[in-house]
Amino acid sequence: MKLCDFCGFVLKEQDAKCSNCRMTVPGREVMFTPTKVETPKVDSKSSLQYQGISSYIPKKLIALLLVVGLFASPQTQVLISDGMDYWDQINTPYYTIPEQITLTYVRNFEIFLDEGDEAEYTLTLSVPESRPSGSQSSATDWQIIENLQVSPMYNLTQEGRMEWKNNLTGSERDFISLEYTAIINLIRPDIKISNSGKVSDIPAEFDNYLEDEWLIEPSNEQVQQLALQLSNGTDGNVIMILKNIFDYIENNYKYQKSSVPKSCPDIIVGRVGDCDDFSILFSSIARAAGIPAWLELGIIPAFIDTSSGCDLRDWGGHAWVNAVVPLNDGTFTVVNIDLANSYFMWLPPYRISDWVDNGNGDDLDSYYYLFSSKGVNSQATYLENSYVSNCQVQGEIKLTELDLDL
Repeated sequence: MKLCDFCGFVLKEQDAKCSNCRMTVPGREVMFTPTKVETPKVDSKSSLQYQGISSYIPKKLIALLLVVGLFASPQTQVLISDGMDYWDQINTPYYTIPEQITLTYVRNFEIFLDEGDEAEYTLTLSVPESRPSGSQSSATDWQIIENLQVSPMYNLTQEGRMEWKNNLTGSERDFISLEYTAIINLIRPDIKISNSGKVSDIPAEFDNYLEDEWLIEPSNEQVQQLALQLSNGTDGNVIMILKNIFDYIENNYKYQKSSVPKSCPDIIVGRVGDCDDFSILFSSIARAAGIPAWLELGIIPAFIDTSSGCDLRDWGGHAWVNAVVPLNDGTFTVVNIDLANSYFMWLPPYRISDWVDNGNGDDLDSYYYLFSSKGVNSQATYLENSYVSNCQVQGEIKLTELDLDL
């Protein structure tokens, strides 16, 4: 029997350590050989583990819920709304139009014999004048003429036009010039279909613009049929009828320059025309529908650039329409309609009004013939040099459409 040297406890023969004090028995040490212990594989399906909410809901769904919550907040909705408005704004085409143009217009005429030895000539021009706009109760001038200078002096005709007459012989030449300042404002009335009165509300003072006049033919059968069709369903609302006539011409006729104005039957059959032709047809249909309408004639530039200044060039003749619109408040206004340029009840300031139809067909006809000459085997002619010597713009508006919001 062997006892432990440290505690005296009885040792068994196979003990390498005392079972009492756990001390190693001298002479019985056992060499320790490490063995590789394999980590048992864990079956994830059968093992018990802690699982958070992400274990039950996919992470993509969590992200989606967070995004939805963010977008649903009032602050985010305001930001989104502002962003969409800005996006629409920068991606919507618009037109930048000056509110006012001030220009100096110069017209120079050189008159001489084109053939023969002697001939008489007559040059007739309208007197540049201011033009009113707006309703009866608050009329303002959309065109203001100042500082008119004319050389040489002229005679005033019964129609109120400037007239020069002379007899030329041989190599004689006459020079006639006029210059003036025009202040021209944008015309854009704040009226809608709901503001319009009916045909029966139109004052009688405009009845002279309901009759036949030169090429304006409200009595023409084709014109009357069109007036009836375009008035149907309007209950006599004047703006509705005018817009129907405008849309009819806009959608059924093509622009084609002509040398002289055409009659209504020729325009209707040919389905083509220019500013004069469209204005004549529009006025004819409007008159047949009971709405006074008449031509206004002037000039507009073919080249326009106001992006970094005021560059208006290549001025030429132009015609548009005026029409009476009674208003719900018992007053009336005169609206402007440019068929060739698709302007309904508004006009940009790129134009100069030269003459307004007074209801006399002879005067309207004669406007288109400003120069005449007669002689025995002789003929005088002229050259005109017209231009803008000075131009300034003031203010601007941005239009997303060329039509009014009716």
